[in-house]
Amino acid sequence: MSEQKYCSVMKKCSGCQLSNMDYERQLRYKQNEIRIRFGRLCKINKIKGAETPLHYRNKAQFVFKKIKGKTQCGIYQSTDKTVIITDSCALHTKEQNEAAKVLCKLFDSFKIEPFDLHRRRGLVKSVIVRQSFHTNELMIVIVCDYSKNFPSVSAFAEAVKKEIPALASLILTKHKGTTLTAGDNPKIIFGKDTITDRLLGLDFIISYNSFFQINPLQTEVLYKTAIDMAKLSDNDTVLDAYSGTGTIGMICAPHCKKVHSIEIVENAVKDARKNAKLNNINNIEAVCADSQEYIKELCETNTPITCAVLDPPRAGCSRSFLESLASLAPEKIVYISCNIDTQLRDVRFLLKQGYTLKKVQGVDMFPYTKHIECVVLLSKTTQ
Repeated sequence: MSEQKYCSVMKKCSGCQLSNMDYERQLRYKQNEIRIRFGRLCKINKIKGAETPLHYRNKAQFVFKKIKGKTQCGIYQSTDKTVIITDSCALHTKEQNEAAKVLCKLFDSFKIEPFDLHRRRGLVKSVIVRQSFHTNELMIVIVCDYSKNFPSVSAFAEAVKKEIPALASLILTKHKGTTLTAGDNPKIIFGKDTITDRLLGLDFIISYNSFFQINPLQTEVLYKTAIDMAKLSDNDTVLDAYSGTGTIGMICAPHCKKVHSIEIVENAVKDARKNAKLNNINNIEAVCADSQEYIKELCETNTPITCAVLDPPRAGCSRSFLESLASLAPEKIVYISCNIDTQLRDVRFLLKQGYTLKKVQGVDMFPYTKHIECVVLLSKTTQ
């Protein structure tokens, strides 16, 4: 694929750090990065590439800028706080890009000004377009400056719905700062407050600020890899730490006796409980707690955990959490990470606690970027 066909602004935009490589070369680069970290500890499986390396994102965030009297959309560059103008990002879907074009036109029609970061004036700070790959529903979240009201709300909502038939939800939020967020105080001006997507046969409710993996097609590959590594049976009790909305735990649930799904963010736990009910999953317990403290309770009550599934943020696991996990002594640990450096650090600590690194598997969740997702299996036994 030529540079021009792939993206017309690739040399200006920092979103695709590997845009100078064809896809096979990207996979070799990522495989080598994993090998550099883990190659001395374990044999490295071949990275699982994406069948669809473009247009894979189920969530896009656009910013807007007035140029010669017309609103145009683009991608925010956090390094220098500028906007790269494009309405055809190759990582976004066609529907997301088209929605942004429609909003540019309607913002001008309704005299709605994009927020100017330098002059600190205007209304619309950003727009998030979330898409269900299962139903093709779109949720549009318009993040507005906290001090201003959105004009002609009902008429605007009707105009958006007319232009975007797949629209299932149109939400206004407010934000005080200048960072890109989903905003606060959501107000639904059209449709419903959630959309639903599907992973490995299970349905998941997505709200305006839910965490949900960006690449749903590769997420299925990632989670299936984790399940296959764990080799769960009806005798297994699973600890799903850093569980978010409980996605991994619910995918584990049909394959094991019970899942303890632990997450410290209350709203995420509420979503997890809704998702469990939606899928009629009764053997998962979604708990709002600090994972480390909950592990201590499991140890004190002699609750047997045979498998732990970890999917921490980029910073990895804290030393105190890993110490508690080692005290719990699950037979198997499946560790999913988007940061192979912190993952390696944590794996080395667990090796000192009597674990053996059995498998290392990369999954390319974010083609054309430097981000690397990796799943490792550690076993308490040396067999």
